[in-house]
Amino acid sequence: MANKLNSMMDHTWDGFYTGQIRLSRFPGLIDGDNGVYNLTYTGAPAKKQRFTFVSQHNGGMTIRIAYPSAVSRNIMKGGKVVEYNKWNETISMYGPVEQKFCGENRYIGVKNILEFYLTKGCTLHIVPRDAIQSMVRMEWSVKDFFASGGSTMFIDRLSASLGIHASTIKMVSVYEGSLVVNYEVIEPTGDPSLLWANK
Repeated sequence: MANKLNSMMDHTWDGFYTGQIRLSRFPGLIDGDNGVYNLTYTGAPAKKQRFTFVSQHNGGMTIRIAYPSAVSRNIMKGGKVVEYNKWNETISMYGPVEQKFCGENRYIGVKNILEFYLTKGCTLHIVPRDAIQSMVRMEWSVKDFFASGGSTMFIDRLSASLGIHASTIKMVSVYEGSLVVNYEVIEPTGDPSLLWANK
């Protein structure tokens, strides 16, 4: 299903733009029966968003947002990051959202689609992620890439050559042309052993 949201009118307008006296709100009615909803906006999606599903019945939905840019984003629940689903070598991307828990999510590279599962009474935040995004093109076939260790071997070799922990490297997509690998390097947090080698 497709849903297009428009922000509620602001208190004042400065020509074409709102006065931004308050945060924009995008209310909508939806049938939360574990369906999949393609969410679009009449304008550009906000950098930071909060989603809450209020219902008298149990249920939830997978929300898909197609972004106009490849900026990296996190799903936050209760102040903590909910990591993307595990990378799936068979489909060369993060595993599909199976609606197992609120906040389950994945990013579909190249198409720049963020998918996440939202349930009754659950509040999720979408926030920009501090990451370096990169792409490498290799004269190699996708079949040979995965036969030689795939994303696991790629991450291990890249982390060794950069001198950083493998957990800070996230695969985004793998596709033909000859072989294109999109990945990002995120800022390490918490554990000192994950810090950059030259710090």
